[in-house]
Amino acid sequence: MVLFTRFVGRRVRDSAGRHARLVDVAVDLRSGEYPHVCGLLLHTADGCVRELAPWPGLPAQGDILVASLDAARPLDPAAGARRVLLGRDILDALVLDLVGLRAVRANDLWLRAADGLYLLAGADVSPWAVLRRLSRGLLGDTAPSDILDWQHIEFLRGAPATVDARDYHCVVATLPAPQIADLAAALPYPHAAELLALLPEGLAAKVLERMAPERQTQVVTSLAEAQAAAILAAMAPELAADVLGQLAAADAARLLQRLPPAASRQLQDLLQYSPDTAGGIMTNLMVTALVDSTVAEVLEQIRPQLPAPDFVHYVYLLDDAERRRLRGVVTLRDLIVATGDTPVARVMTPEPFAVPPDCPALRVAEQLLEHDLNAVPVVTAAGRLVGVVTIDAALALLAPATWRDQVPRVFS
Repeated sequence: MVLFTRFVGRRVRDSAGRHARLVDVAVDLRSGEYPHVCGLLLHTADGCVRELAPWPGLPAQGDILVASLDAARPLDPAAGARRVLLGRDILDALVLDLVGLRAVRANDLWLRAADGLYLLAGADVSPWAVLRRLSRGLLGDTAPSDILDWQHIEFLRGAPATVDARDYHCVVATLPAPQIADLAAALPYPHAAELLALLPEGLAAKVLERMAPERQTQVVTSLAEAQAAAILAAMAPELAADVLGQLAAADAARLLQRLPPAASRQLQDLLQYSPDTAGGIMTNLMVTALVDSTVAEVLEQIRPQLPAPDFVHYVYLLDDAERRRLRGVVTLRDLIVATGDTPVARVMTPEPFAVPPDCPALRVAEQLLEHDLNAVPVVTAAGRLVGVVTIDAALALLAPATWRDQVPRVFS
């Protein structure tokens, strides 16, 4: 094993007596689970930074000998920005230990030789590594437990806006959303935003949903607008509306313009209500059908709607798609057990209990529990269905603040 800090800064010389200084090492993250060194970055006598490849071999101490420094080529700025440099990008950076589920600092890096190549094997996160560097190797032996295997490390640069232009390990996406959210909570907000930008949009949305409101605002405003809009579009609409409601009006307006038109309208409909009302805690992601249909027709009408909500229990029956006046509600169980030619009006509950959009949110939550309902529809004075308040929204409102992150989301 070779320590990165033991050889960076060393002199490189060729057979003609020319010399340069080793300033960094490039690795190719796409070369395997342990990425191999693909280039040496040298500060040459002409004052330029040049790249020498392939790896020329590394003596235990002293100068690094190469055949000719003429092989060192000028560093391509675009390639240099995208690739991973051990000194610039990982050494002293925050890394995520995906086994210990903690954020730590990479105080040194370990390389190992294999088949004529040097591979990035792990990161030393112990304080002894700092002492070893300060004492130039005289002090600071590291215990094996303080060396993190590269396979279980995610490194972060603290630059969320440049994620698309750089290579990353991207193993953090193998964790479930709650664990990623816990890791993000321990990070500075630029690193938390960068972490979200590394994830697939659906997973990033679930992580953002679990963050505290203040952290949500910090993260969303740190992301590139296109990234933030894509994540908001993948969130449950009522939770995305909560995030937008926390932003400055100008920031929220710009993000709404970047969303797909249907998603933007859906969020704007929610944002018109005060957060302490039924309208402010409802979701408008619900499953509806027409009341003058048979059971078989209702099942066909709801089929394309079912993938959107996380969970569906009720189907809300409307007079028509334009006026959307609520006529009744039916459970999925009742639909499934009924024969297909049965008019749905025979199996529905007519005139279900409902609340107006301006009803105080706390009162709605209490009524939902009093009536032993999984969700309660929100209906305007004209009878128009505009949303539903779900049991998970009620529990989140009524539970102690320390419990709210633990309340499961059932209906949205």
